[in-house]
Amino acid sequence: MTEKRDYYDILGVARDAAAADIKSAYRKLALKHHPDRVGESEKKSAEEKFKKISEAYAVLSDPQKRQQYDRFGHEGIDSRYSQEDIFKNADFGDFADILRSAFGGGTGGFSFGGGRGRGGAQAGQDIETRMVITLEEAFTGTEKEITYSRAKKCDACGGSGAKPGTKASTCPLCRGRGVVTEGSFIFSMQRPCPECGGRGQIIKHKCPSCAGHGLVKKKENLKVKVPKGVVSGTSLRVKEKGYESPQGIAGNLYVLIEVLPHKDFERRESNLYTKIAIPFPVAVLGGTIKAQAINKTVQMKIPPHCPDGQVFRLRGYGMPHLNAAYSGDLFVTVVIHVPKKVPAKAKKLLEDYMKIMEEEQTPFYKNLFE
Repeated sequence: MTEKRDYYDILGVARDAAAADIKSAYRKLALKHHPDRVGESEKKSAEEKFKKISEAYAVLSDPQKRQQYDRFGHEGIDSRYSQEDIFKNADFGDFADILRSAFGGGTGGFSFGGGRGRGGAQAGQDIETRMVITLEEAFTGTEKEITYSRAKKCDACGGSGAKPGTKASTCPLCRGRGVVTEGSFIFSMQRPCPECGGRGQIIKHKCPSCAGHGLVKKKENLKVKVPKGVVSGTSLRVKEKGYESPQGIAGNLYVLIEVLPHKDFERRESNLYTKIAIPFPVAVLGGTIKAQAINKTVQMKIPPHCPDGQVFRLRGYGMPHLNAAYSGDLFVTVVIHVPKKVPAKAKKLLEDYMKIMEEEQTPFYKNLFE
């Protein structure tokens, strides 16, 4: 019989290693030797390495098993624990996150010995709908009612899918779990049960109202709170307002926000941009004007000799940041207003102004380009 390799040596840690170091070493080695990382010809060897790494971690991550191993070695473990007991209560829970990161979104159906099996009944499907709001509503936050369709438990059968007066029977293949397990105890793959389609039950007499599905489509009205500062593309999650599940919890509803364009303001992240016309005398002499922010009127000072196109920044008058206590800024571009008609008295004053400029040998056009 081949002598077993030391668990500490397998994980590459010292015998006095902390629990966090053992977990970190396991994560690195499990990723390195995961069978999905190698070709078909190397898969068997990688699976054997993966099993040994997992067994070492299962023992050393459990304080009682580790103490037994430190005192008596492999004999102390083999004499006290079965193969199943070694993996019982082992903390493999977050390894699913590692697999999602490494293999692009899923665990590939793999599970680990002693785990929680199916982990509860299957949740309902998530759904998405749209909500259109104005910029003003995005500024203040709002609550709006939406109407959407969702699958809900059938009233006739209560979600069982069985004809009223009858009952569904437990699937003999998966024994009600909804999944079947293939492979070894340590390294296994779970698939939906082919006999019951993952329901865990067999329905002989289907409910006529839902055709045995246990769910029916219904229209639903729901008030959704929209926080201030949302932007187009923000997705608001409403827990358990998606499709219901015959056995498990309902899925989530995701409300995708669309903020309509505004006729006076352009939004760039949390800043707002607008334009305001000012009279020619104010541009020359300076003064105070009223600028319209999205929610109030603001007094804005114009300095003398203000050129057309000058941009002023009003801090804190932009859009609120989502989930924050501060706001962006309002940028105001001034446009010098040139009237189409000038009263006779005003025209005379402008002509006098032109004469003065000529007498001082300062042509008007020269000022425009200096």
